[in-house]
Amino acid sequence: MQSRTLSALAAMALAVSIYSGLPGPKLEAQEFLGPPIEVYTQNAGKGAKIVPAGQLVIDKVRINCGNRSTVLDPNLDDYGAAYPGYLILNPKLLERVPTPVKLWIHAHECGHQFRGPDEEKADCFAVQRGRRQKWLNAEGLEQICQFIKPAKGDSMHFSGPLRCEAMRKCFASSEVE
Repeated sequence: MQSRTLSALAAMALAVSIYSGLPGPKLEAQEFLGPPIEVYTQNAGKGAKIVPAGQLVIDKVRINCGNRSTVLDPNLDDYGAAYPGYLILNPKLLERVPTPVKLWIHAHECGHQFRGPDEEKADCFAVQRGRRQKWLNAEGLEQICQFIKPAKGDSMHFSGPLRCEAMRKCFASSEVE
């Protein structure tokens, strides 16, 4: 996972600790939310633009993440990232992957908005959303698995094959995660 995503996830974890009363530094709301979307976009470099909530279309599929906007940032060092309140996608990198993978990436980042920093929960959120919204079927899930297969595990993620195994279970489950 790239540094911006790690920063966003750390910010979410900090927000949870602040609001849950757990020990940790007390910060003003703006400090742990990350930069406002306009500030992020201004500092992202040439080509970054905001797509308002409900207006994002990927490969003829209109998608949304509640009332959260998406920044299209061709300079992002990963396929996608999230700060609390908005998502970030790299359209140049997304061009390289099949439609189900693009939609899963968006849904995964959206999952962080609703399920927090847990990567497994965001993965599960994404595949269940895709199944419910009918843009993800078993073949598309296999494309996602092929996409993440080479991923090595780290402190935030299981390895690609383990993530895929967990996503297959979530995809098949009738319980909403």
